[in-house]
Amino acid sequence: MLKNVWKYVKSPTYREYKEGSLTYKKTIFFSLLKWNLFLGLSIVFFNSTLVKLFGLEMGNHAVSELFSKYSVWSIFFLACVLAPFLEELLFRGPLLFFKKSPYFKYAYYLSVLLFGIVHVFNFEGGRQIYYLTPLLIAPQLIAGFFLGYIRVKFGLKWSILLHAAFNTVLIGPMLLMKFFNLPLE
Repeated sequence: MLKNVWKYVKSPTYREYKEGSLTYKKTIFFSLLKWNLFLGLSIVFFNSTLVKLFGLEMGNHAVSELFSKYSVWSIFFLACVLAPFLEELLFRGPLLFFKKSPYFKYAYYLSVLLFGIVHVFNFEGGRQIYYLTPLLIAPQLIAGFFLGYIRVKFGLKWSILLHAAFNTVLIGPMLLMKFFNLPLE
């Protein structure tokens, strides 16, 4: 699967895959979810190691603020339903307008880049955040490539579902801890 996505990323075109059964689409979906989680979490682990090694101050992440201000159900709705829906509409939805355009690949790359850049605002650390931006948004860039791939191949609802599943897997354990009043740190 990773090889197919990589091949697509090198030369993206708007070519839907309409023949696949629901079982086939679910297989692709879960494979993309697995690879996205593996690669994204590997980068997060690498970044955390760098932060500790060099004693960098990253400040709070937006998720910390969510957990301090909102209920479990509000956080779930915001992070696992609303954000995936709105972000996919905003970043992957417009790809449809470039369906037959010779500029599709640029629209695809721009959607990935903008998706990543928007997520740098999740960090509140000072100026050093900007120096580390490529590393900090690398997980979102990778996610953007996967989300763009599934969006083009299977449609917007699949990218929304993949985005929602990704967020749910990442934030789910913290939601359970908050629900059972267990310490998050």
